[in-house]
Amino acid sequence: MTLKVKTIGDYFGYKSAVMITHGNETLTFSSTNNVDFDYEVTTSDTGEPGTLLVTLWNISKEIRNKIHKNDFLVLKTGPTALYGKLASGNITKISPETNSDGDYSFQIAASQGGDYSKDKKVYSHFNGSKLVKKTVKESNGKTISYTVKQTKKVNITFKKGITAKRIIKRIQRETGIKINPFNLKKDKVYKKGYTLSAKPLNAIKAIVKDCDSKCYVRGDGLAIEDGSKPNPYNEHIYFDRANGLLTEPTLNDDDSGSKTYTGDVAEDPRVNGGSSTYIKSEIVTGLKRVQTVTHSKSDGDYKMEVTWHG
Repeated sequence: MTLKVKTIGDYFGYKSAVMITHGNETLTFSSTNNVDFDYEVTTSDTGEPGTLLVTLWNISKEIRNKIHKNDFLVLKTGPTALYGKLASGNITKISPETNSDGDYSFQIAASQGGDYSKDKKVYSHFNGSKLVKKTVKESNGKTISYTVKQTKKVNITFKKGITAKRIIKRIQRETGIKINPFNLKKDKVYKKGYTLSAKPLNAIKAIVKDCDSKCYVRGDGLAIEDGSKPNPYNEHIYFDRANGLLTEPTLNDDDSGSKTYTGDVAEDPRVNGGSSTYIKSEIVTGLKRVQTVTHSKSDGDYKMEVTWHG
């Protein structure tokens, strides 16, 4: 069977826009309206959420004051034919404005995907009540004892014989975490049951590891792969020196002996950590998975630095 990977790349006519929503109001900063901003977005297949940093230039104080921590930010970018959403997430930090030779700028940082780190409802929930005796001292010196009902919080415990897939599905239902694809190499059976005491994202990672599979953040959700598909997202992305590949990839060797390749590529919002892209170059040719990609716009220059697995 022939694997279709080639896509005509028209890497010109770039534009970008940042949308920030606070309550019912959305602020839009667009390059087509001559708003000056830069960005840097990094995603990988390591399991950590992607990072998003936007630098806005010469924005009035009135507009800056409308941007708050936890506001939702969406970044769109790309050439005319491929323009679309690159990243989104809740704002985690807003840096103070700085002045560089009369150009004023401030930075906004966001974490891609949902923030499940503080979502306690998945691993600690209502499990009934118990009677508790309390004693209080009145102003006249007398003490009064009384009994009240107190809710008891406990960790979610799964019965003996529970499977990994069912546990993950429960976490997904409780938190709203999006998972696509969801393919486990094996569906481990926990013969002694399972107690979900970790934070939800960490719990999923641990369970997926038990199933000899891989879990990582992709877009606004998670991807769980069993490693059986070289192109699980059916992406058809092709790079050569005439189509997006700006530099010849260089070979990287690490201490473990695994090989990766790194090169500069024209900005393409379709590429994320875990993406499958076909590369044709002097040093490497073939379908390669993206380990890490950093998208950037700086002084009007749009590009990506991509590291592929060898």
